[in-house]
Order: sequence, then C-alpha cells, then structure tokens
Amino acid sequence: MSATTLGPRPLAPSSGQLVAVGFSTALLAAGAVGFQPAEAWAGVLTAGLYGVTLSLGGALFLAIQIVAGARWWFPLRNVPLRLARTLPVPLVAVGLALVFGLTTLYPWARPDASALVHAKHAWLNPPLFLARAVVLAVVWLALIGLLSRALRAMVAQPSAEGRRRLVRAALVFLPLFALSISVAAWDWGMSLEPEWFSTMYSVLLFAGTFQGGIAAVTVLALLLDRQGRLAAPLGDAARHDLGKLLFAFSTFWAYVWFCQYLLIWYSNIPEETGHYVTRFGDGWGALFWLTPLLCFVFPFVAQISQPAKRDAGSLYRAALVVLLGRWLDTYLLVAPSQGPVPAVPLGALAATVAVLAGMRLLWERDADAGH
Repeated sequence: MSATTLGPRPLAPSSGQLVAVGFSTALLAAGAVGFQPAEAWAGVLTAGLYGVTLSLGGALFLAIQIVAGARWWFPLRNVPLRLARTLPVPLVAVGLALVFGLTTLYPWARPDASALVHAKHAWLNPPLFLARAVVLAVVWLALIGLLSRALRAMVAQPSAEGRRRLVRAALVFLPLFALSISVAAWDWGMSLEPEWFSTMYSVLLFAGTFQGGIAAVTVLALLLDRQGRLAAPLGDAARHDLGKLLFAFSTFWAYVWFCQYLLIWYSNIPEETGHYVTRFGDGWGALFWLTPLLCFVFPFVAQISQPAKRDAGSLYRAALVVLLGRWLDTYLLVAPSQGPVPAVPLGALAATVAVLAGMRLLWERDADAGH
C-alpha cells in the first residue's frame, strides 16, 4: 500500500445526517435507560469519558509539542486543536450520567452505603462531587480556549513574543491538566468501586488519554491529508513521527496497565483485588484480555519497523485499532461495576455513536467557521 493510500474513500456524512444519527442513537440510549438503568447509565458514562479523553488527548498533544519546541507538527496544528474543541459534546454525556445516574452508578451516593464508604463522605458526597465536575469542565474549557487563542494569534502574526505567549499557555495547561485529570479519574472512575483504590489509577487514565489523543490525531491527519485539507502535505517524516509517538505511548500505556495489575496480583490484598476479581468473572475476562491486544500488541507489532511508521495505510490501521482499544478500555473501567457482561452493550454503543456524531458535527462547524 502506498504512502497516500488508505483504502476506499469514505463518504463524508452531511450535517443533517450527523444530526439524524446522533439524535436517533441518543433516543436509543435514553430508551435503554428505562429498561436497564445500570447498564445504560454505565454506557452513557463510557461514551462521555471516551469522548472526553479523546478531546483532552488532542489538547495534551498540542501542549506537549509546543513545550518541546517541535516543528514537525505545525502543518497539522489544526487537527489536535479542533479535536480539543469538540470537548463540550462528551462533557454533556458525562454530565447527564453524573446528575441523573448518580445513585445508580455510584454506591457511595446511596443510603445503604457501607461503613467504609461513609468514612469517605467528606470527599464523596453528591453536592461536592457535582461541584468538582463543574469545576473540571470549566477548567478544561478555559485551558483549551487559552491554547486556542495563543495559537491563533501566533499563526496570524508570527513573532518571538507570540511564540513565548504560546509556550506560556502550554506551560499553564500541563500542570493544571495533570491535576484535573487525576481528580476526574478518582471521582468518575475509581469511585464506581469506592471500597477499592489504586495509586496507579490516575496515571493509567493519563496514559490512555495521551495514547487515544495520538491515535485520533493520526487518523484525522491522515484523512485530511488525503483530502488535501492540511496546511501542508503530510510527508514521510511527519508520518514517521506520528508512528513513533503511537508506538512509544502504546508501550507506555502497557507498562502502566501491567504495573497496576502486577502489583495488585502479587500483593493479593483483599481490599485491592476486588477490581480485578470483578473483571475476571461474570463474562468480562475475554474482554479484559482483549484490551492489551488492541491497545498494545497490535500497534507494537504493526508499527515496530520504520517503513510501517511511514506507510499511511499501516499507520492508519494501527491508529484505528488503538481507538477501538481505547473505547474497550474505557468501557471496562466503568461497566463491570454495574453487573455481568451484557449480551449486547446497547446503551454503551448507542451513546458512543451519539457522542461521536456530535463531536464530528462540532468539528465540521469549527472548520466551516475557519477555526
């Protein structure tokens, strides 16, 4: 496969089609809430978290390249920026799950919570929990806005001062992002099982966020390059850099994933093993072991050689598989806490399609506005 061949050219959906798909799948997810509330709200939270990590992954990609002083990414600068600006859509899904599915999803929000959970009441109580969610959303949107304005200003009027302002914006973004993504991991993910804890959990979510951001930027950049919609063609060197990033941070994700698993398995302390016991039983085991195959083994094997990193088709397929693995990993962070594996995760699939359709619609409107 040549460097510019990704396979058959996909048909771009119109705005009307995106609205129709998003609305119909959102209705399907809402209907699932009425029949299987625990499974459906877990699906809505999965869809929201997946979209949030992809959007934030785009912003993180942007900030790291700026601070590192890289130049290779500049022709595709609008890709991670526009990806980051789709954040409001998945935030709506997360908000719906947290507000309306709170007592269904989170045991600590129920009156019959255990004594151990009650001991965490100072942190895990509904008013403070929802207030933190609002603060996280505001912080993320403000940080993305800060990066966006600094980058636009620097592109419009290139100067040494504009470059310094852009670097300062990225330096503000990175520590606040690190703190905020940790709080989101503790609140939205780990508190689904409030009697369980892991010091690696927030690091694992960070690793998945950056890996997903790299994969999403790669897929979008390759598609836009094929359509001639990048500021400059994506050459072999730029594809090689994207491939190296995907390869490296798939390995980093696997390292963090394995570290958390190995330490808990080796120590075998009952209050730590519950998370994995749940994911080995009730039909979740096969999906659990499929996750590292999608997020690590496939991209590692597919991108281990230099020619594979430079080949658009190979890079595109590896990034798509990683995006699928990122969804499955997010689903396994949320859904097992709500019961056995469903025959068909209708709520999760419908909510995910709705969120992705909304993100695509916002992406296209951003492009039409010239952002």
